[in-house]
Amino acid sequence: MAIAHEERRGRGRPRNVEDDSSNVTVLREIADDGALDRDSATPLWVQLKNALSEKIGKDVLKPDARLPSEQALCEIFNVSRPVVRAALGSLADEGLLMKVPRRGIFVAKPVMETNFLTSNVSVHSDLEARGHKVTSVAFEFRRDEPDEDEARVFSLPPGGTVVRVGRIYKSDGKPITHTLISLPGHKVPDMEKLDITDQSIFQILKERYGLVSRRAERWFTAAMPDKTVAERLQVSIEHPLISIESIAYDGADAPLEYYRAFYNSAVARIHVSTGTFKN
Repeated sequence: MAIAHEERRGRGRPRNVEDDSSNVTVLREIADDGALDRDSATPLWVQLKNALSEKIGKDVLKPDARLPSEQALCEIFNVSRPVVRAALGSLADEGLLMKVPRRGIFVAKPVMETNFLTSNVSVHSDLEARGHKVTSVAFEFRRDEPDEDEARVFSLPPGGTVVRVGRIYKSDGKPITHTLISLPGHKVPDMEKLDITDQSIFQILKERYGLVSRRAERWFTAAMPDKTVAERLQVSIEHPLISIESIAYDGADAPLEYYRAFYNSAVARIHVSTGTFKN
């Protein structure tokens, strides 16, 4: 019985969409087009980096395509190995290339973007609107006494409660945020009894309680995760994250949601749009 043979791939190895020979052809065309100006004051490694970056951006060098060896690139562009290494290293730092030990250098897949940090929509709604499959895993969901920060944000009287929702949000199966959402208990009666599996808290507040966030204030800091957060986001404790603290307000400008999260920008970068600059 004949058995179809499929190349065994190492864990984490990209699936090549182009073989090496086709990539060599593309790179030779880049070199032949005069990508490097040896009379320019711009360093050769910067010119090489920019030339490769342009072709990656235009999808000429496609995601998961494997580049030739450093030595081959030296020969194609007639430059030294330090020039090649500097260009490739810079592209890797920007997330355009990825180096896989013992396998080679590959064009990285485009990183997702989110706008939720600069708008009133939730991460769940923002990613779904971009066509991503969003799932969540709850690590806490209960009515509880407020901690010091929750009591301060909501100005809760003695005996007041909060409903606390702790979730790991995943986009296309990749953990992206570790979130802890707190809501003033008196505004969301019996919410802790609901099945909120893979549902947007934003939508639950709107459809069940008639509550809508009208504006939000957010604060960002760089932070290193503790062991628990790192395990939940599947990152190293040495992997830097973005720590987010947010307070959303309802139509009466009363605090409605207190949001504390760790965001992994390696999964999806943050997009911020500004208005027109004025002199």
